[in-house]
Amino acid sequence: MGETNDAVMLSIVIPCFNHGKFIQETLDSIDPTQITFPFEIIIVDDGSTDPLTLQKLEELEQLNYKLIRQANGGPAKARNTGVQLANGKYILPVDADNKIKPGYINKAIPLLENDSCDIVYAEPEFFGDTQVKKRQYKVRAFDDLAIVTGNCADACAVYRKEVWIRNNGYDTAIPYHGFEDWEFWIHAAANGFRFHLIKEKLFYYRIVANSVVSGYDNSQRIVENHRYIAKKHSDFFLEKLVKLAYVRERYDIDILRFPLAPFIYLLYWLGILERPVVRARKKLSLYASPKK
Repeated sequence: MGETNDAVMLSIVIPCFNHGKFIQETLDSIDPTQITFPFEIIIVDDGSTDPLTLQKLEELEQLNYKLIRQANGGPAKARNTGVQLANGKYILPVDADNKIKPGYINKAIPLLENDSCDIVYAEPEFFGDTQVKKRQYKVRAFDDLAIVTGNCADACAVYRKEVWIRNNGYDTAIPYHGFEDWEFWIHAAANGFRFHLIKEKLFYYRIVANSVVSGYDNSQRIVENHRYIAKKHSDFFLEKLVKLAYVRERYDIDILRFPLAPFIYLLYWLGILERPVVRARKKLSLYASPKK
């Protein structure tokens, strides 16, 4: 269960809402015999109502796991509760239905200790209902321009607690759950924190058909969340989107130098291929305020 005193280097925060049937797998994946650094585990019960989950959490509490109970408030509030109580200078959020590989911690912390970055993240290995392809996202290396058009990392990342402090925690006011991690990374980027991607599959992301997360695919909710985040970080978005538009316009100009340019422009003219600047403007239109 890890250390629980001032020697703690890493705090693993596990929000749990009705995931009693999975959480033991999560805990088993955090093997102290394979993890080099002292850590603690903080489980936050986010108002679970499922009898199996309540029974399981009671058992874990009897085993001296640090368990915090609160009224249901969503993943952002649950993570904030856990991080607030964390003793470690580094934080690793792990959802109660996911798992990690010990190598994740062993490889991430030296990078943080060497002060080469502030946030370390890795690629996921999907398991569970893997036939649900739309839930299998791609992780990409951090880019300050690309971050405004979409997320680059899951919430399961190792980062300095200072990131959470300067971000004022995870945003609990986002209209709909599911974008808390993206907003958190945008906020971190705006605050000047440095990202590092380990190009290895170092954690397991469980796909559950018909889960609460599947409701995040609603396009109207996505647009509302995008607008909220863009408005909150308007200066950051404006700077990056202006640069992004310029880069893509330069791409249109530079492509004329290549032999394939006539063919590509023919595809543009026929409407088969959309010009990069048009794609950028469409993306930008998501953040425009709706007409009254």
